[in-house]
Amino acid sequence: MNTALIIALSTFCGLMIGMYFTRIGKDKERYYCSIVKLCSCLISNISFRADKMLKILNEAEIDSPYLKKNVSEYMSYLKGGQLKLSANRLTTAELNQINEFFGRLGRSDGQTQLAELKKFEGEFAQKYVEIKEKNDKQGNMYAKLGLLSGLLIGILLV
Repeated sequence: MNTALIIALSTFCGLMIGMYFTRIGKDKERYYCSIVKLCSCLISNISFRADKMLKILNEAEIDSPYLKKNVSEYMSYLKGGQLKLSANRLTTAELNQINEFFGRLGRSDGQTQLAELKKFEGEFAQKYVEIKEKNDKQGNMYAKLGLLSGLLIGILLV
């Protein structure tokens, strides 16, 4: 009974660790999907309606809680704060690119802004595709490896 409990608990812990790493990849995928949609929304608005940036960002439908946090940090920057975005689950290079994106929003005339947004949209879309492909290939692997390593540790402990 005691042996089975140790093996079950270690297997469960290993599975949860694997699921955590799977979740990191899915969160990043959702972040980039949302930022591509945000770029599209900004491009269409600047092209046709030319609303104020705060209004556009308030009305934007953002699926990623991490991007929502970055947008709210950017909006507080627009109201007189300092531009400091949370890293969330992003690498340093990815965070630098996101900082550059938000740092350039609303800083130039309409045509230049459109060109910059289209450039960023392309870069973010490419990154989204890369992350999605990686998640499709490796996403379930993390859970399986976590399960097996937990099982192995449980067997070794007994």
